[in-house]
Amino acid sequence: MNFHEAKSKVWTYKIIGVLIALPAITSTIISMLKMLYFRLEGSTAMGAAIARPFKQLVSGVYENTQALNLFWQYSPIPTLDELLSRQNVYFLSIYVLLFVGLAFFTSGGKLNRRLRKINQKIEDQLIAESIKGGFGRNRQQIEESIDVPSSTIFSQFHQLYVAPIVVAIIGGILLKVAGV
Repeated sequence: MNFHEAKSKVWTYKIIGVLIALPAITSTIISMLKMLYFRLEGSTAMGAAIARPFKQLVSGVYENTQALNLFWQYSPIPTLDELLSRQNVYFLSIYVLLFVGLAFFTSGGKLNRRLRKINQKIEDQLIAESIKGGFGRNRQQIEESIDVPSSTIFSQFHQLYVAPIVVAIIGGILLKVAGV
């Protein structure tokens, strides 16, 4: 792909990343809040004392985010008892979409940084061409001659494969400690 195609690809990757990651992170956070609210049990007096502030916090967040009512209605509530339940599969799908969206956004950022370096080299080349005299290439000719290697989101091994697993393990440990 040439320089101009790479510039448009940067914005495409970033927009796709935001359009995927923003709803996914919103749904994931609301799912976790709903899980805390509905799954946190106060079977003992001490458990009820610990659960009450969390439930009040979730209730306060719900009351102040009525603009996100669609997410509050349809975000799945994960259960730790049945790992292959429908709600867990939906939650994990949304959770994975969060990291895919972040990978798109990061890929656009990497390509943008690469293009900035290339742009600096183009400016250096223009200075060198102007020193040569009147027969030097102009900016458009230099940009058309540049071949920018394409990048893919699947090359981001850590962000797509390792990070979701590590975050899920840490979250699972915290939920077990919290008694959910």
